Amino acid sequence: MTVCRGVRGATTVDADDRDQILQATRQLLALMIRRNGIESADVASALFTVTHDLAAEFPALAARQMGWLEVPLLCGYEVSVAGSLPMCIRVLVHWNTNKTQSQIHHVYLHGAEKLRPDLSSLPPVDFVELEQWINAHLCED
Repeated sequence: MTVCRGVRGATTVDADDRDQILQATRQLLALMIRRNGIESADVASALFTVTHDLAAEFPALAARQMGWLEVPLLCGYEVSVAGSLPMCIRVLVHWNTNKTQSQIHHVYLHGAEKLRPDLSSLPPVDFVELEQWINAHLCED
């Protein structure tokens, strides 16, 4: 039976820089897609949040660049809590799937692992290969 599941992910950047925000978000989405077998046609929507120290670009643009042209996307700010992780991009993808909740792989990268150490056991990531995969899946302008 197909149900809508949430797939979570988060990453961090070193600076409030447009290119860093887009690259980190593309990497995050690419790993979420690959680890879960997500097809854009099965994505109901995605919510992106950034911490208040990030304003150089909408992280949802990375999803558009990767072909999520018909998926409803929304960006917002994460609640500011004292001591929370800075320079952080989070995403919640609502995905129609036959997988059970326990079969979903959430992805936390680049310092965001500390948000959910219980969910952060990724196999080693070859970021050169990942960037090649992303470039092969980018939409033409």
